[in-house]
Amino acid sequence: MNRFAGYLLLLSVLLLGAASALPAAASDEKRAATESYQLETYRVTAQKTEADAQKIPVSVTVASETMLDDADIDDTIELTRLVPNVYLKKSTSENVIIMRGLTSFESSIYSPTAVYVDDLLVPLHYGHLVDLVDIDRAEILRGPQGSLYGGNSLAGVINIITRRPDNKTRLKLHGDISGYAGGGNNSLEYNIGLSAAAPLVSDRLYLSVAGSWTKGDGFMTNCYFDDDTAGRVDRKNARAVLRWTPAPAFDISFSADILDNDDRIAVYRFDDGYYRTAPYTVDQDTVAFQKESGHSRNLRVAYTGDGLKFLSVTGFRDYTNENLQDYDNTADPMNYYGAHLSDYDDRFISQEFRLSSARDGVPFTWLMGLYGFTEETDINQDNDVWMQYADTAIDTEGYAVFGEGTYTLFDRLHLTAGLRYDVRKTEGEKVDSGIAIADDMDNAEVLPKVSIGYDLTDAAYGYITVSRGFLAGGYNYSNAVDTASFAYDPEYTLNYELGFKTGWLDNRLQANLALFYIDMTDKQAVQMDYGEGYIITKVDNAAEAHSRGVELELRARPARGWDISAGIGYTDAEYDEWIATEWNSDYTDLTRNDYSGKTVPSVPEYTGHLGIQYRYAGGFFTRVDVNAVGPLYADQKNRLKEDAYALVNLQLGYETEHFDVVVWGKNVFDTEYHTVTYDWDGWKMVQDGDPARFGIRVVTRF
Repeated sequence: MNRFAGYLLLLSVLLLGAASALPAAASDEKRAATESYQLETYRVTAQKTEADAQKIPVSVTVASETMLDDADIDDTIELTRLVPNVYLKKSTSENVIIMRGLTSFESSIYSPTAVYVDDLLVPLHYGHLVDLVDIDRAEILRGPQGSLYGGNSLAGVINIITRRPDNKTRLKLHGDISGYAGGGNNSLEYNIGLSAAAPLVSDRLYLSVAGSWTKGDGFMTNCYFDDDTAGRVDRKNARAVLRWTPAPAFDISFSADILDNDDRIAVYRFDDGYYRTAPYTVDQDTVAFQKESGHSRNLRVAYTGDGLKFLSVTGFRDYTNENLQDYDNTADPMNYYGAHLSDYDDRFISQEFRLSSARDGVPFTWLMGLYGFTEETDINQDNDVWMQYADTAIDTEGYAVFGEGTYTLFDRLHLTAGLRYDVRKTEGEKVDSGIAIADDMDNAEVLPKVSIGYDLTDAAYGYITVSRGFLAGGYNYSNAVDTASFAYDPEYTLNYELGFKTGWLDNRLQANLALFYIDMTDKQAVQMDYGEGYIITKVDNAAEAHSRGVELELRARPARGWDISAGIGYTDAEYDEWIATEWNSDYTDLTRNDYSGKTVPSVPEYTGHLGIQYRYAGGFFTRVDVNAVGPLYADQKNRLKEDAYALVNLQLGYETEHFDVVVWGKNVFDTEYHTVTYDWDGWKMVQDGDPARFGIRVVTRF
C-alpha cells in the first residue's frame, strides 16, 4: 500500500466516524430493501413492450438504478462484469462487447452487440464505453435479437434507459477522489457528478439535467518521455430532458446530450520479446491520444389509449473519434509501422413507429413497427512512415418492418412468433494514395423468432426460443487496395435456447438458468490473398463456427438487510470450418492453415460475478464484489493464452436520507490482468487492466 492509500484509509476512518454521529435514515428504496425480505419485480421494455422480466422468453439481466449505485457501476465496462457470458474487450479506443462467444473481426467498426440509449442506437463500437449517469436501469439481452432490433444485434443488445423527470423534485451531487495503489505512479483521479429534476408545471411539464466529469493521470508510465500521464483520462458528458404530459394519454419527451473526452492511450506494451516492458509501463516515441466528441437529440411521443399503445422515437446522433497511436508501440523511430492517425466521423438519424396492444391478461398481445435510418460514416487514416493517406466514405440507408405476437392457451402456455424484414443499401468509396475504389451493396434479410413459454407454477416459467441474427456486411476501409479486397457480406447466427426463470421462498430467491447453442455461418474473417502482382489483405465470409454454453443467475435476500447476487456463464466457441490464407513464417509467400476445431479468439471460457451486501439498521453498509474471467485465447492459432483472473471490490459506507460517505477499493488485491492481447508478429502485445485503486465517495441528495 502506497502513501496515498494510507492517508486515504486514515481520512476514511475519520469521516465514517463523523458520519456515525449523524441520524440515520436511508432513502426510501434502500430502506425498503433493508426492511423487506422480498426481491423487487422488474418491468422491462426489452421486447419493445413493457413486461415482467421473469415472464419473457429471452435471457435478460436487469441492473436497476439502485443496483448500479450499490455496486458502484460507473460505465458499460463495469456493467458487463455483472452479466454471465458477457465480456468487453477494451483496446485503446475500441470497445467490443462479446456475448456468448460472438465476436467481430479486427478493424471492424461494429460490435456484434448493439447498444441503445433511450431507444437510439450507438452505431460504432468506439462509442460503446458509455458513462452511466442518472440511469433508471440497464437491460442486457443475450442471444440474437434480429426480429426486433435488426442488424448488428447478432450477439445481443444492451438497452440503457435514463431517468425521466416527474412531479418529484430531486437533486443529487456526488464526488469521488481515488488513487492507484498499484501501477507505476501515485496519480489521483477525480469524479464529480450532478443530477437534478423538478416539475416546471405540476402534472404537465418537467425538466431534468445530469452530467459528470472524470479527470486523472491514469496508471501508465511512458519511459521514453518519463511521463506518468500516458493513460490520462478527461471525460465530460451532460444530458437534459424536457418532458410534457398534456393529457393522461400522452407522454412526450425531448432529450439532448453531449460528450467531450480527451484521453491518452499510450497503453499497448510488449509482454515478451526484445521490446518487452514491465507492467504498467510503455516505451513509445509518440504521445498517443484519443479525442471523442458527440451529441444526440431524441424525441419520444407516446400515446396510451383504450387497449392500444403508440410510440414514435425520432433520433439523431453525431459522433467523432480521433485517435493517434504509435503503431509499432516502441521507441524506435525507424520502425516500419510508425505513428497512425485515425479519424472516425459518424452521423446517424433514425425513426421508429410502434403500435402495440395495451392490456395485460388478455389471450393475445401484439406489436408491430416500422423503422428507418440513414448513416454517414467517414474514416480518415494517415500513416507518417507508409506515407498513406486513406479516406473512406460509407453511406447507408435502411428500413424495416417488424412484428411480434404472443397467444396464451389454458392461461399457462404462451406461443410467440416474431418476424422482421430488414433492408439496407450501402455505398462505399475509398481513396488511398491515388487509388480510388467504389462499391454498392443491397441486402434484404428475413429475421424470424419463435418461442414457446410455459408457466410451470405461478413462480416458475420455462421457455424454448429459436432466433436469427445478422452482422451487416461492409467495407474493408483499413486494408483494401482494389475492388476485390474492398467489400464483404453479412454473417449470420441462429440461436437455440432453453431457459427457466424461477422464484422461491416467497420471492426471496430468484434463480434463472439458460442453455444455448448458436450456429455461426458466413463468419467474417481477415485473411490474405493474391492480387494482381501483389498480396492483399481482405475480409472474407470464410468461416463457420458454433458456440454453446450455459448461464445461471441468482438473486437472494435471505434475511433483512442482506442482498446477494451471483451469475456464472460457460461458453465453448469453436470454428467448425476455416482454412485461412496467411503469410508464411518468413513473410515471403502465403500459406493455408486449417483452424477447424480451434477456439474462437477473445472468448473467455467462463465469466462470473458474486456480490454480497449487508445494510445495518443504523445506516452502515458493507459490500464485496468478485468478478471472474476465465482463460481465453488471444489469437486464431490458439498460441497465446490468457490465464483466468478474479477482481475483488470492497465498499464500506454510511447512508442517511440526504448524505452518504463510502470508502471503496477496486481490484483490492492488485491482480495483474490484460484487457486485450494481440499476437504482434510473433510477440505478445497487451493492454494492462486497472491495478488496485482506493477512493472515497461523498453523496448529497435532496
